[in-house]
Amino acid sequence: MKKIFLICFTLLAGVLVFSACHSEAMDENVSEAKGNLNLSSLKTDVDLDIETVYVGSRADETVDVSNFLVAIYDSKSQKVEQWKYSEMPEVVSLTVGTYSIEVLSAEAPSNGFDAPFYKGTATCEIKENELVDVPAITCKLANMLFSVVYDEEFQDKMGNDVVTTISVGENSLDIPYAETRKAYLIAPEGETAALNVTLKGTIDGETIDYSKRIDQVRVGVHNIIKYEFDPVSDGSMGDGTLNVAINVDSSMNESDEVVGTNPGEEPGIDDFPTEGGEDPGEGGGEQNVPSIIGSDFNGNPFDIENDVLDIKGASTLKVEINAENGIAHLYVEIQSETLDVTEVGLMNSFDLAYPGDLEEGLNGLGFPTGANVIGQKHTTFDISTFTGLLVSFEGNHNFVIRVVDQNDLEETKVLKLRVVK
Repeated sequence: MKKIFLICFTLLAGVLVFSACHSEAMDENVSEAKGNLNLSSLKTDVDLDIETVYVGSRADETVDVSNFLVAIYDSKSQKVEQWKYSEMPEVVSLTVGTYSIEVLSAEAPSNGFDAPFYKGTATCEIKENELVDVPAITCKLANMLFSVVYDEEFQDKMGNDVVTTISVGENSLDIPYAETRKAYLIAPEGETAALNVTLKGTIDGETIDYSKRIDQVRVGVHNIIKYEFDPVSDGSMGDGTLNVAINVDSSMNESDEVVGTNPGEEPGIDDFPTEGGEDPGEGGGEQNVPSIIGSDFNGNPFDIENDVLDIKGASTLKVEINAENGIAHLYVEIQSETLDVTEVGLMNSFDLAYPGDLEEGLNGLGFPTGANVIGQKHTTFDISTFTGLLVSFEGNHNFVIRVVDQNDLEETKVLKLRVVK
């Protein structure tokens, strides 16, 4: 019986060994199937057209991509190959399967000045004995870009000690008043992030220490931090106080200019102005720029540019928005000394065109949203209902209104309210 068991066990072990060897041989045959990736077909574009309300000209910069990194990852996200852009081979042989090609301007982003981090990806399928071209890859800004703009009326009143500190998560950077370079912060995961801004220093002889948290600041765009210092009610500049307002503009228009290289040629920069370009004589001119008008304050029009409206009770208050090219976005930021709008289910800043989860609450306040904004040539920002909520919060309240039309023309105005008792 023992012999029979021993013979059976030996036969079984032999079968298992044979099966394992056969399976291994099959796996080797599968893994040995190769295809070729044509890297010379890779065209990498660097999208430099990061527009803001303060930047209206086409991109005139170029980016040298010769030191960019090109990495290939397999379907398990394991890095297979990596080269400098200028040193990569024309063709690489890869095992059959799905791969992603990632192009980076550096190994990792960093915090600092003039330190943009660009990133682009594409996927491709390697087939046996075939030469596969790489899809075009557009590298876009993948960190957070900031500039600081101070109120023009106070340019000669700024002390040398004035500094702005920007913080996103654990990343922060000090931007002195005299700094003219662009500031970059490492971006967290996601399309938006919370930004903390601190202003310290001497302005018009007064020591300022002001902080503000701004939610939903966009990643990968040019964020303009603009300070406004409001004069006191009698129009003078100095009775010992400054009303500081911080407005962050974040916008990214579709690129009408890219800068790229063809890896089949010598490394260099090629412009492509023939597509998506804009003839200076075409498109919407200044006459088609959107307008924001104070149309009704208790039955009378008002000057939204200069008037500070005193709110003593529930009031009729309407702002007319006009955009001959159709509205694409209608951004509103609420800046208040005493009211925390998050306590009533709102956010400090939102887009009435795409309100998301805020839509029901905004509609309840009488604000236009969604289809009542997108594509409209005229709409009314009616905050009459909201004034009834403000009367309990004495102090200054600003509504920064920014309209962007379908042609990416835009206008910004600040509706200034003061609750008095």
